[in-house]
Amino acid sequence: MANLKRFAAISTALVLSGCTALNTVAQTPAPKPAKNNLIGLFIVKRDNLKQQYRAEIFPIARYSNGRYTDASVDVTTQVRENSREAEIIKRNAANSILNTKPTLNAINPQGGSLGKFSVDRLEVGRFACSAVLVGRGKFTGQSDIQATFNQLPKSSETRSSGAISGREFDETWRSTIATQLTPTAFPTAFGITRPLYEQARKDLLQIGTSEIAKIPEAKSVPGSVQLIDVQVFDLDRDGKPEVYGRLRKAPSTPVKPPIDRPVVTSIYANVWLGYATPQAKVLSTQVVPYYVPSDASKAYEVLGTIDANGDGKQEVLIQNNGYEAITFSIHELQGNQLKPVFTGAGYGC
Repeated sequence: MANLKRFAAISTALVLSGCTALNTVAQTPAPKPAKNNLIGLFIVKRDNLKQQYRAEIFPIARYSNGRYTDASVDVTTQVRENSREAEIIKRNAANSILNTKPTLNAINPQGGSLGKFSVDRLEVGRFACSAVLVGRGKFTGQSDIQATFNQLPKSSETRSSGAISGREFDETWRSTIATQLTPTAFPTAFGITRPLYEQARKDLLQIGTSEIAKIPEAKSVPGSVQLIDVQVFDLDRDGKPEVYGRLRKAPSTPVKPPIDRPVVTSIYANVWLGYATPQAKVLSTQVVPYYVPSDASKAYEVLGTIDANGDGKQEVLIQNNGYEAITFSIHELQGNQLKPVFTGAGYGC
């Protein structure tokens, strides 16, 4: 399965200092709430056979009048019925926001713009066993697609090869978040002291271990709980960190599950903590038992943060990876909780 992997972009880079926090609280401009926005993935594909590059927009969510709705248009059934691409596009164009030929900002890992990409036509894009409408186009101004590909982190890279209708293909993909709203200029570095960072790691491990132990499957999975990822953000721009941690319980050697029955082979926990005070506040937790080898996938990937609705705060874009299915979700900090406000744009087998 050609699985579309993504990068865990951090809009506020982690800075460690010995004993003193950096003063990086910016003079935040007054937010200008947005009436409309389009959030998607900007994907650059390199044809390894022809050494050619092309770019496209995979639409995820549309924000309008305070609500998020699914912006994707699935055409899998029509592709399986061997309909011609031109017919599929004509039949479904009116249902796609990309048919309005929007211009989106491709976001770099620091939260700024890599350039503006204008959609000029629809195409049928294939993702795993699914087909959806995507937007092809070009950069406006001086940005170059090949140069942009080289700027995108290799952590976002995946390779897809095989044959469709007897035609061989071999492609390398890299991707990043795209948004119709111009990204707000926030500082790229967020200060956190080493003692606070070490305390956050302890808090994440303690809370994550406790959350994993609550589910029945935890008793049957050998191994200890490991903290495998830590990311630091300032979602509400108050100078106080929100810290995300991914934890995993799994045997040291991945176990291949039996074919005849499903067996949990690993367990992931995703924990968000807030540090408005020295005492950690749990913002969100999620525990996911996994039926594939522990190193096969990440059940929950932080793609990055953007101000999706123009309120001056950063929303978190998450990719939820199932065994053979993927969905995307947007999470918003509401008081002392990080809540999902959108889930959709799924594809898979």
